[in-house]
Amino acid sequence: MPAETASLAAASATVAEEKAAYQLAFDSLKEGRYKKAKEQFNKFLKDYPDSIYAGNAQYWLGEANYVTRNFTQAVEEFNQVLKLYPASSKIPDAMLKLGYTHYELKQYSQARTVLQELRKLHPNSTAARLAGKRLDRMRKEGV
Repeated sequence: MPAETASLAAASATVAEEKAAYQLAFDSLKEGRYKKAKEQFNKFLKDYPDSIYAGNAQYWLGEANYVTRNFTQAVEEFNQVLKLYPASSKIPDAMLKLGYTHYELKQYSQARTVLQELRKLHPNSTAARLAGKRLDRMRKEGV
């Protein structure tokens, strides 16, 4: 029984460490320290690949690259959310940002495809509404 208790204590220490590591990276992102946030999210994903926060961490890594205009890397990171974390609640947001990122790269057909797919798969989401607005803007721009 004591071994089981020790194992449970170690497991909850790991969960607490995992949550703290995620929160540290997220706080860096919120504070606008994007380079630091990218480093911390990458470390988090390496240290805790099976974490319940991994899908979110992957999304925020994409977001940190997007806001720093590192669009090619942002495409990679958002695609990883879709590929590795298909059950993540961040899927609609990752699809939206992937569409926005393709738009920024002037990859209009890829942007359109992702945004239309988002609207089809998650029609009642805020992300789908925003995707519709971007698609309308693209139509008006003729791209």
